[in-house]
Amino acid sequence: MSLQIIQAKPNPAGKDSNKDQNGSIPNRPEQLFGEWVDVKNIGNDEVHFPTMQVRHALFDETCQATGELELYWIGVNANFLKPGQVLRIHAGRREDAHQMSSEDQAGADWHGYAESDNFILNNRCGDKIVLSWQDAVNQICQDWACYAPYPPEDLILKRSGNLLAGAGAGLSPDQ
Repeated sequence: MSLQIIQAKPNPAGKDSNKDQNGSIPNRPEQLFGEWVDVKNIGNDEVHFPTMQVRHALFDETCQATGELELYWIGVNANFLKPGQVLRIHAGRREDAHQMSSEDQAGADWHGYAESDNFILNNRCGDKIVLSWQDAVNQICQDWACYAPYPPEDLILKRSGNLLAGAGAGLSPDQ
C-alpha cells in the first residue's frame, strides 16, 4: 500500500451550531476549510494526483449506510504525491483558500479542495472515508477509515487500525 488516510477533522468549530430554523447552515468559507482529510504517501513510489479519489458513505434518516459512496474530491493537479508527503483535502473552494486559518493549513505538503459550499462529512451518523488511486503498475488500490457518530468539535481524529478517533473519542492522547 502506498497511500493511507492518516487523520481527519470532520467536525470543525461551529459546524453543527450554525443551523438556522430550516436546518440549513450558512457556511463561511473559512469554516469550510476546517473540515478536512489527510492522505499520506507511506510507500516508496510517487502517486499521480489525477489517479486519486476520495469518497464518503451516504446514510439514510436512521443512519443506516445506503451502500453508496459520494465523491468528496478528485485529483486534478498534474503533479505527484511523493513518498512521505501529506495531502490535506478540505471542504470549500480553492478560490477562497486565502481565508483558511493557519491551523488548517499547517502540516500538509499539498492542499486539495472539494469545491463545495457545504460541509460534506457526516457527524450525526459518523462516516466512512474511502480513498482510491492507481499505483505505479496501474493497479487500482484502496484504503478506508471511519469514525463514530458525533465526533468532538474541532478535534483532529487520528488513525488506529481503520478507526479515526482521538482523546475523548475512543483513543487516549498517546495513541
